[in-house]
Amino acid sequence: MQQSERGCIPCTNCFVTVPQDKYFAVENFGKFSHILSPGLAFAGPDCCGCCIGFRSITSRVEQNNVNVQTKTKDNVFVTARVAVQQSVRPENVQDAMYRLLDVHAQNDSYV
Repeated sequence: MQQSERGCIPCTNCFVTVPQDKYFAVENFGKFSHILSPGLAFAGPDCCGCCIGFRSITSRVEQNNVNVQTKTKDNVFVTARVAVQQSVRPENVQDAMYRLLDVHAQNDSYV
């Protein structure tokens, strides 16, 4: 899900290369600053890699398989396997990184 990332220049996090399938959140001294889209980006001035940090989340579609058990009208229990596909919307990247703790467990309880 989420990962800590480093900049592309040793000993500093001024510049970072964001892969095509990820979004990066820039944190200044641990506080959220902004989201970086894929490509080469300037995150801000940094001294020895201690001022700026990065978190990443994938933009790929992920599949979560859930076993659902339900009772029919004639009192028979049926177990069905449901595949839920999910991805992060670009406008909700910050919410996906900082508000959701365990996406798969939350989807399991919802289904």
